[in-house]
Amino acid sequence: MGSISKFVNSWRHFGTIALLSKAWEKFVIDKRRFRSGLQRTVPEFSSRVSSLDVPEMTLPSLRSLHICFLIHYFFPDKSGGTERFVLNIAKILQKQGNRVTIITLGKRPLSKYSRKTGEIYSTRFEFEGVEVVQIRYQRAPRGLYYDTIAEEERHMAKFAEEFFRENDIDVVHAAYPQPFSPFLKICQTKNIPYVVTLTDFNMICHYATLVNKNGHFCSGSDMGRKCVSCKTYGVKGFKERYNQAAKLLRGADFITVPSEFVAKIFESEFNDISVAVIPHGIGDSFQPVRKRTSPKKFIYAGTLSDLKGVHLLISAFKQLTEDDISLAIYGEGELSYTAQLKAMSQRDKRITFKGNLAASEMNQAYQNADCVIVPSIWFETYNFVLREALACGCLAVASDIGAMTEAIDEGKNGFLFKAGDEKDLLKALRYAVEFDWANYLQKLFPVIDEEALKYEKIYHYVNRGLRNA
Repeated sequence: MGSISKFVNSWRHFGTIALLSKAWEKFVIDKRRFRSGLQRTVPEFSSRVSSLDVPEMTLPSLRSLHICFLIHYFFPDKSGGTERFVLNIAKILQKQGNRVTIITLGKRPLSKYSRKTGEIYSTRFEFEGVEVVQIRYQRAPRGLYYDTIAEEERHMAKFAEEFFRENDIDVVHAAYPQPFSPFLKICQTKNIPYVVTLTDFNMICHYATLVNKNGHFCSGSDMGRKCVSCKTYGVKGFKERYNQAAKLLRGADFITVPSEFVAKIFESEFNDISVAVIPHGIGDSFQPVRKRTSPKKFIYAGTLSDLKGVHLLISAFKQLTEDDISLAIYGEGELSYTAQLKAMSQRDKRITFKGNLAASEMNQAYQNADCVIVPSIWFETYNFVLREALACGCLAVASDIGAMTEAIDEGKNGFLFKAGDEKDLLKALRYAVEFDWANYLQKLFPVIDEEALKYEKIYHYVNRGLRNA
């Protein structure tokens, strides 16, 4: 689809006001939020008060289940950490004899959808053997993808009613719950248990990042009161948004998060919920295959965007004087930001842009590299790239925020630096260049099969009504 066709399709989907609002936030607000040179202070979050344990179940004697995942984006249209988490789990569940259906929002032209339910269009297809139902509104409600939490949205509710009439679903798993609150409300009326996994902070923050419009880290919404200063199109009342989020979470039969860091934030924000920490699994192919001797080959892999801090990385890396080191940048992003990065790098022949890599090619990229760099300017809730590269035996340099600190043993498998601080990043890069590999300590991470087994136990647990018994 050409750029003009994409624009016309987006205009028809969102409308003029919403489209202008999205452009304003992306090109004006976000430029300010993730600007370089700002000294950011990481807030303190209280220790966890409570936690859930994964229930013990003997799976071979239990019947197979039909599990429905809900996620805002999915392959092949979008790819990211949450999408990978869902796909990984879905494929293992099906291998174990369960049936999986993934419902996701889409933005394709209306002609690409084969069915209409009220104001919602849908189409079914398979991705890597997993059934996907992609839905699209004729005209998207205000704040559909990130901003609003509106359980009374009648079009989504009507679609859910028809979906449940046609499909015998045992458990619904909301991997991105915010736009699906009407769907989850229907689950409650039909006594269908639902599980929620929180992979970012969208249930607290309409930006989903806990970085406010001035670029500083936020310690929480204070029941929506602090969000007023970050007012955005689509949210009429932040207190009501918080109440809707709390209601959705309290109605869940089980809640999981991928890291202790995320658990702290949500249990501080909603003091009457408990969550289980289930780290995302790493593919078992991510293992060391060669002995490294000195860090020469550095890589960045991920989306090219302000909040990922790629501009900080390039600026810092250019200040390293060694001629025998290199930086390979994998990924794509918004065109103007990518052009900015390439302009910054054009006089440094050590820096190359490799474009996107297929998931099947990432392992080889890590094996060829010595050190992965993750310079994010937001609270990463897990970060697959960091852990996959470490599992392959790479050294790591990462921001000292979010769940990334849980993966790095300072001075043994990597170095941390103050998020958004170019000088501190440069210092960490110098430590990496001078690293003595005799001091390297390999870190182990859970594999996908282990993660999927835990979720399968949870599904059987809630399906039998044990959680709320």
